[in-house]
Amino acid sequence: MKWTREQFIEVSTTLVRWHSQLAMIEKKFKDKGIRMTFSDRMEFNKIYHPIKKKITDMENEVYLNIAGNGVEGECDDSEPPPSNTDEQIRTHII
Repeated sequence: MKWTREQFIEVSTTLVRWHSQLAMIEKKFKDKGIRMTFSDRMEFNKIYHPIKKKITDMENEVYLNIAGNGVEGECDDSEPPPSNTDEQIRTHII
């Protein structure tokens, strides 16, 4: 299934929004980090890092899917598969 341009834009903006929100949370944590107790810091890391990993994994999966299937309306610049047979290759070598 090829992605439509609207779907591509929507998923890209959603991923950017999620990364932005995570960055804001991380900044607040780092600003407050000095005054947090060790147990509070561990609790934050226990929640924050799995969410960050899931978002990063989801982003990689989406972009690999888009790279594999392409976006509708874009030309396919990939090279065609080689059509040389073994016999043609041998005749060119000899």
